[in-house]
Amino acid sequence: MRNISQLVASAMLLATQVNNPLVGVTASANASSDAVGKYEVSLKTNTSSPVLIAGAKKPDYEAQVLAPLHAAQADAARKQAEAEAATASAAAAAAQAKAQLASVRVVTLTPGSHTDWMREAGIAESDFGYVDYIIDHESGWGVTKYNYGGSGAYGLGQALPATKMAAFGSDYMSNPVTQLKWANAYAISRYGSWAGAYSYWTNHHVW
Repeated sequence: MRNISQLVASAMLLATQVNNPLVGVTASANASSDAVGKYEVSLKTNTSSPVLIAGAKKPDYEAQVLAPLHAAQADAARKQAEAEAATASAAAAAAQAKAQLASVRVVTLTPGSHTDWMREAGIAESDFGYVDYIIDHESGWGVTKYNYGGSGAYGLGQALPATKMAAFGSDYMSNPVTQLKWANAYAISRYGSWAGAYSYWTNHHVW
């Protein structure tokens, strides 16, 4: 009996010192509801019945420590990768914008006022009011203006396509006088006069 009591005491000591490597002693958690908070310890004795020893269960290191740590590390790595990708994308966009600005063609406009341009283009002064109204509504007197809707119309009179104006000068992309020469010919040939062009524009908002 004394030997058995000593054996039980040794097993109880073993339950409180999990890391103590004793030969011939194994422990496993009992899944039954009446053994919660206890160890089932199998000892090499003359009996096959396990001895239940009260004590706190050993923490699940994989589930409670390593798994959350690995999840946190993976989340941090993902966020860092996303931040680096965003930075790279912003840098690429900035580089593209800079390249586009560098490729913009510098246009030198013909000096003078709108009336100077119309007079040089051969438009009658009596038509200046009609011309000013149409051109102001078509392009705001923007010599290099493209149509906002993407139609391809270009210039003071929004010629579509812009190459229509090439017959009046190779500098039709930047010279307002060349553009007005085309607009003058267009207004007269299609509407009979600038007055006719003006009347059509006020009714249809195009010409």
